Amino acid sequence: MSLSSTAWIVFSMLCMSPVYHASHEHLLSLRHAFMAPDRGHLVRPRAGGNTLTLKGGSDQSSQKLDDRTLDKFTKESTAMGRASWKFAWAMDLTAEEREKGKTHEVGQAYFESENRKYTLLDAPGHRGYVPSMIAGAALAEVAVLIISARTGEFEAGFEKGGQTREHAILIRSTGVRHLIVAVNKMDECSWSKERYDDIVGKLQPFFKSIGYGLSEVVFLPLDGLHGVNLKSRMGPDVCSWYDGPSLIEALDTVKLVKSQPSLPVRFQVSCAYRETDVYLLGKLECGVIRAGEELLLLPDNSVITITQIFFESTSVEESSAGDILRLKVLPCEQRGIEVKVNILDCKSIIAAGYSCMFHCHSIATDCTWESVISVIDKQLGEVKRPFVRRGQSAVLRLEFSSEICVETYKDFSQLGRFVLREDGLTIGIGIVLNLL
Repeated sequence: MSLSSTAWIVFSMLCMSPVYHASHEHLLSLRHAFMAPDRGHLVRPRAGGNTLTLKGGSDQSSQKLDDRTLDKFTKESTAMGRASWKFAWAMDLTAEEREKGKTHEVGQAYFESENRKYTLLDAPGHRGYVPSMIAGAALAEVAVLIISARTGEFEAGFEKGGQTREHAILIRSTGVRHLIVAVNKMDECSWSKERYDDIVGKLQPFFKSIGYGLSEVVFLPLDGLHGVNLKSRMGPDVCSWYDGPSLIEALDTVKLVKSQPSLPVRFQVSCAYRETDVYLLGKLECGVIRAGEELLLLPDNSVITITQIFFESTSVEESSAGDILRLKVLPCEQRGIEVKVNILDCKSIIAAGYSCMFHCHSIATDCTWESVISVIDKQLGEVKRPFVRRGQSAVLRLEFSSEICVETYKDFSQLGRFVLREDGLTIGIGIVLNLL
């Protein structure tokens, strides 16, 4: 497995006034940090990233991840030959993510500094999951780029063929104005100022070329494995030439985006799922929302009712602009069907959000994959997985922008068979299981 030179972390921030410390559930000392193969937080430039333990290790040091759970992660990851990934399992929950060491979906974690609350967004950086990375970045206010000072690793990600450049452009294009660049693994080059200056000298012109001003980018050295310059500033006995902020101090000095509570509500939905009830996850961009209010869901043009608002894991009566929330809503009428489809051909993996043409009897219309319910694998059988590959079968929920007329296959097979096509290719064939 190759090693990547970079990784990204993005945060949404809330100013805390006053700081609440009655419970230390979300207070992170961040003593663990950014070293392990094939991991990252929001964006990793390619498989084989060099970061994982901020999200998990930090939770452990703040007592969010108890010793028994950590011991369980340690034993299970060691049994798979991936002991160094144990902290990443705090947010990578599926078997697929843990087996391959690749995050597929955007996850969340929370922590507090002395001055602010942070929402950490954990999303995939692998080349095949860039759409999920973009969706996660759209929720963020600040990004942290973790650069490896180890010989050859920075160059592998930044030179031609690496993904560092593409991901930086994507982060900038989503509106993230503040960037912190942490040059990690400085202990491996004996805190060499020459190596640090070489990396900074190559990155500064690039960031300027994609639209970042000098005041919007902060550089700092780091030894994440041992927690040096993470929460507290390191002393001159460790690094004599650096007297700037630690990573958490740098985060705390980022200027907050002014909220706009007086504007009409705009809630950006990043994910929707159904358990017993229907939930929407996303960011409140402007306005104030309250439990019991109605919202217009676009582009469906249907009205939904907010029955409960969750900030972190706490139910609140109202929330204002800038918050990343989970909304429990009364479902609107859906124009959808549940289907079983056999994937014949596709360019790469297919996941929720994918759009293609739906052909059934005389119907030819656009459809969107609302969710992948399960995948039937020839070797593993039926498994819960958020994506499907060529040669596999899957149970899906499809949605349509307008009404369609179909039957379930068991009731009337002639109106229950369909074909999915895209760009002249037959992607899959299937049958209708249920009308939603």
